[in-house]
Amino acid sequence: MKDEILYQILRVIFLLIGLIPKKVSRFMADVLGLLWYDLDARHRTIALNNLEKALGNEMNKRELKMLSKRIFKNITLIVFELGWAMHLKRKDLPRHFSLKGVANLHKAHAKGRGVLVLLCHIGNWELLVGGIALTGFNSSALYRKLDFLPLERLIRELREKHGTRMIPLRGASRKLDALLASGEVVGTLLDQNVDWYKGVFVEFFGRPACTNRGVAELVMRTRTPVVPTFIVRKGDRHVMEFHPEIPLMDTADRINDIEVNTQNYVCAIETMVRRHPEQWFWVHNRWKTKPYSLLPKRAIGEE
Repeated sequence: MKDEILYQILRVIFLLIGLIPKKVSRFMADVLGLLWYDLDARHRTIALNNLEKALGNEMNKRELKMLSKRIFKNITLIVFELGWAMHLKRKDLPRHFSLKGVANLHKAHAKGRGVLVLLCHIGNWELLVGGIALTGFNSSALYRKLDFLPLERLIRELREKHGTRMIPLRGASRKLDALLASGEVVGTLLDQNVDWYKGVFVEFFGRPACTNRGVAELVMRTRTPVVPTFIVRKGDRHVMEFHPEIPLMDTADRINDIEVNTQNYVCAIETMVRRHPEQWFWVHNRWKTKPYSLLPKRAIGEE
């Protein structure tokens, strides 16, 4: 009962947010984003450290600080756009979404093994389902459940509003095989840190980043084409870009193939993040997991 009440309260709040005119909501997002930046020392530090690691050789400290503020404003704007999206009807999607490179998706789908669309937290990733709906393909997406159940319900309903089915990560393996075999377009994110036992270390902006190996294992098992897919904000429109399929590396060396394929997927993500660094989720500690290394040897008798 408590969760139902909280869900209804959240739903009303987001519906009201969605009634705010876009120009006003953008201004409010800018103000609140800067306020968040000033007050939240933890995420500000994470973002600045990440930017220094990734772009420190290309930008000075002042430029990195300005970029970090734009990142906080972008993330804040997502909240306002979620409210707006709750009012959005399917017939209105073409007015707000543009598709670019959709021929790459059709070409991959023609192989008859479904398509895995490789996603990342760029632009307003919560609106990816709106862009996918315009392609006309049956679609699903992997996601990690939120611990706060009222918000989990609200976000899931929004994600499934235009026909995309959300699949919890836990226990999804067999279901994914069946969906891809039936020709489904399945989306999965691959730009967040994982613990060492779940991933492999590949380079992201020139530094080792522990990345989930499950995507490579799935593709090697199902032979499903992988199409990098990103949504970016350009003015008031959301542009969904479908990039060319990433070729599969498949040799007798399974461990190496997992690493090479994962690296290729991460390279595609890095390319897009470099194009729109102000729209990526830099407040996540992408390099949190450190590579294994041996302790220095001690001389005999040394304490």
